[in-house]
Formats: sequence, C-alpha cells, structure tokens
Amino acid sequence: MINGKTYAWEDISVKLPYGTLIKFNSIDYNDSKEKEAIYGKGSNPVGEGRGNYSGEAKVKMLREEFNEFTAYAKKKSTTLYGLPPFQITVAYANEDEPITVDILPACSINKITTSTSQGDKSVSVEINMILLQPIIYNGLAAN
Repeated sequence: MINGKTYAWEDISVKLPYGTLIKFNSIDYNDSKEKEAIYGKGSNPVGEGRGNYSGEAKVKMLREEFNEFTAYAKKKSTTLYGLPPFQITVAYANEDEPITVDILPACSINKITTSTSQGDKSVSVEINMILLQPIIYNGLAAN
C-alpha cells in the first residue's frame, strides 16, 4: 500500500487468449484442497489426510465482449464448450508497487448464463469454468 491506496476495481486487468477484457463486470476465482484430520489412539488428530485439489472461476462480461469471445472460438473452429483449456491472467497494478499477477493456467468452460431484465441498461453474460491446473498466486502455485 502506497500513500494509503489499496487495490481497486480500476487497478485490475484481465487477459483471455484473444486479448485484454475491456467490457466486463467481474471476475471471481477460487480453489480448495480436500483435507481432513486423521485419528489414531486418543481423541486428538495424529495427522492429516489430503485429497483432491479443485478450482473454479467465472467472468461476467457485457454481451459485446462475449461476442468477441465467440469470434475467437469460431477462429479456432470449435464450440465454446469445445475450446481447449485456456489461460486467464489477472494483474493487479497499484501506483509505485510491483504488479501482482495471478494465473489461471487451464480453464475449461462448463456453464454460460445470459441475463437481462426489463429496464437493464446493458446485457451481461457469465462464463463459469473449472480449473484443470492449480492457480498460480503471484508466482506461487496453490497446490
């Protein structure tokens, strides 16, 4: 944090395979690792058991941006659900600080939602994805 300034929406840049998103409303991504306590003698855990890693992401964009995304898929001669896993790069830039970069290296679309209602001033499309590789948080892999 420099001079009390923290990251804000205007400090975020999101890049998909066809270019940097301009007309988008939000990006959400998360991951998790299954863990559970393993018990032996007594009532306290003696260790932990580890399971699968999973992650997901979603991008909400204006219909105009979604049209650019579909044009990218058409150039690849595939459907949206048929696109090979692609990378999403999220960069956080703050004045006088190094850029923080999170990489979602292998995203695969599993749901698309279009939403519009009477009185809306814009139309949004939400793309949900599963992550096939761990998120890399500012150079450190989550798993």
